[in-house]
This record gives sequence, C-alpha cells and structure tokens, in this order.
Amino acid sequence: MKKEIKKLVETSSNAREVNQDESQQQQIIREKIINQVVKGENLSSLNLIFTDLKEAKLIGVNLNNMYLSGVELCSADLTNAQLLAIDLSEADLSNSKLVNAQLAGANLNSIKLIGANLSNANLRDANLCTSKLNHACLIAAQLLGANLSGAQLTDANLNNALLQKIYLWNANLNNAQLINSDLTDAYMNNVKLNNADLTGAILVNAQLSEAKLKHAKLKSANLNAAQLDNANLKNADLSDACLERVNLQNSNLEGAILNGANFHKAILNNANLTNAKVKNARFGENTGISEEAKLYLKREGAIFEDE
Repeated sequence: MKKEIKKLVETSSNAREVNQDESQQQQIIREKIINQVVKGENLSSLNLIFTDLKEAKLIGVNLNNMYLSGVELCSADLTNAQLLAIDLSEADLSNSKLVNAQLAGANLNSIKLIGANLSNANLRDANLCTSKLNHACLIAAQLLGANLSGAQLTDANLNNALLQKIYLWNANLNNAQLINSDLTDAYMNNVKLNNADLTGAILVNAQLSEAKLKHAKLKSANLNAAQLDNANLKNADLSDACLERVNLQNSNLEGAILNGANFHKAILNNANLTNAKVKNARFGENTGISEEAKLYLKREGAIFEDE
C-alpha cells in the first residue's frame, strides 16, 4: 500500500514538473513572438493564429495585412498600431487599448472588443459583423462604410464618431452614447437604440425602418429625409429635432416629446401621436394627417405653417 502511495506521489510530482516546464516554454515562446512582432522582424514567417498575447505591449506595431484569426489580445496595448487590412476575425481584444489605431479595411468579423478603447481609431470600411463591442469606447472613431450588422454595442460610447454610410442592420445599441455623431446615409433598419443618447446627431437620409428607439434622446438631432416607417419611438425625446421630409408612416410616437420639432413635409400616415408633446412643433405640407388629428395637435400647441 505504501509503495502504491509513493508511486502516486512521484507520478503527481513528475506531472507538475512537466506542466511547469511546458508553461515556461510557452512563456519563452510568447516573449519571443512579442519581441519579434514589436521589432517587425520576419513577420511573414510567424504563425500567430490563436496565439496568446494577453496584456502584450504592442504600441505602434505594424501588422498590416497580417492573418491573426482567433488571437488572444485581451488587455493588450495597441495604441497607434498599424493594422490596415488585418484579419482579426474571432479574435479576443476585450479591454484592449487601440487608441488612434489604423484598422481601415480590417476583417474583424465576430471579434470581441468588449470594454476596448478605440478612441480616434480608423475603422473605415472594416468588417465588424456580429462583433461584440459592449461598453467599448469609440469616441471620435471613424467607421465610414463599416459593416456592423448584428453587432453588439450596448452601453458603447460613440460620441462625435464619424459613422456615415455605416451598416448597423439588426445591431444592438441599447443605452449607447452617440452624441453629435454623424450617421448620414447610415443603414440601420431594425436597429435597437432603446434609451440611447443621440442628442445633436446627424441622421440625414438614414434608413431606420422598424428601428427600436423607445426612450431614446434625439434632441436637436437632424433626421432630414430619414426613413422611420414602422419605427418605435415611444417616449423618445425629439424636441427641437429636424424631421423635414422624414417618413414616419406607421411609426409609434406615443408619449414622445416633440416640442419645437420641425415636421415640414413629413409623412405621417397612420403615425401614433397619442399623448405626444407638440408645443411649438411645426407642421406643413404633410401627408397622412387627418383633420381630427390636426385639431388635436393644434390644441396641444402645434403650429401648422401652411394655413
């Protein structure tokens, strides 16, 4: 019995030593890879797929056109990194730092960027389909023409971001901050923006059909010619917003704050304006407003400039 116990102890001890040796070897390889990446030496020979580079310091590194699918870069520092046309699909960069990083044309499909800092990053024409950017910081980031269809951006900060012609179909931006962001010509059908803050945002010609915007803040936003048909704007704040030529057919504006908003030439067929606040809201040359609805809106303080 004692011999068997001694044998088990020796086996366990040997196993620990093997694991420690393997761990040390992995650490040596990791450090060698990081040093090689930082120095830019022989990168073409490196195989970094699914490599563990957590917390790596890669400030200003040049990884343009590299294939890094599935790489682990959690909490890594990639400030000012050159990552043009890089493939980071399914990689994990949660809590990483990508301030001023150049990611134009990058393949970031299904990437994890939860809590990452991408302030002032260039993500023009990047593929971010089904990516996870919850709680990410994208202040003043450039995402012109980027594809974020099905992406998760809850509680993300996109204040002052350039988002022209971005694809956000079926994306989740609940509770996100988009103050003064530019979403001109954005494709956002079926997007979730409940409780989001779009104060002062530019949404000219934006496609927002069937968008979810309950309790959203759109004060002073520019929605000129935007498509909001079948959108849910219940209790949203659109005070002083520009809604000229906007399509609000079949939209829900129940309880919305529309004080001072401009609805000139807006399409309002079957729009639900029950209990909406419309003091000094301006209407004119609209389609879809019945005489009964006009009387109600006038009683609530709306102004019809074509009468």
